[in-house]
Amino acid sequence: MRNLVLYAPPAAGKGTLCEKLEKDYGYSIISIGQVLRNNRNPETEIGKAIIETQDKGILTPDDIVAKALAIELKKYTGKPIVLEGYPRNISQAIALDKVLNNYSVIVIQISREEAMKRALGRVTCSNCHKIYNIYDKALSPKKEGICNECGAKLDIRSDDNEESFNKRFDIYEENAPTIIDYYQNKNILHLVDGSVTKDDIYNQVKEIIKGSKND
Repeated sequence: MRNLVLYAPPAAGKGTLCEKLEKDYGYSIISIGQVLRNNRNPETEIGKAIIETQDKGILTPDDIVAKALAIELKKYTGKPIVLEGYPRNISQAIALDKVLNNYSVIVIQISREEAMKRALGRVTCSNCHKIYNIYDKALSPKKEGICNECGAKLDIRSDDNEESFNKRFDIYEENAPTIIDYYQNKNILHLVDGSVTKDDIYNQVKEIIKGSKND
């Protein structure tokens, strides 16, 4: 089974999709944010660089991120993975080729307006981290502010506000054309319509996985 790389703007549904892939296919989810947190270590050069940049609130340099990812991927040798949150620019895309083989890239396409609606309505369980959306009846909690699964309080992410969302979407739009062209030329790109329901998005991805088994 091929590895997967999810590339999409904010609030396109990457988290929900990863959960389904983990449950149904046994994929291991690798989030670049978690990779950096895992490698915060004052005893290593990479760890010190991550701590220094994160504590200053600035982006960790691409070469440090790539090295941290390479360390993380060694833990999953022989297991299919879903990489989420990376690459975010063309230099990261090129670096990924050096550490990950046999992968397909799935791009979830969604308009800024639809993505913003999802982001501003998103609430997350403080305990089990299940995601809901107060503007989508199918995804809203049965009881306002309470998780259906464990009964814990639902929280709004600190970066789920209009200003933060627009900054993140701007960054995506700035880098997306180059990254998409890069993967199209490698013939490993798959486009998914992100404007439909979560189930419909997942069905599209299942077809991609089914096709990749025959490659």
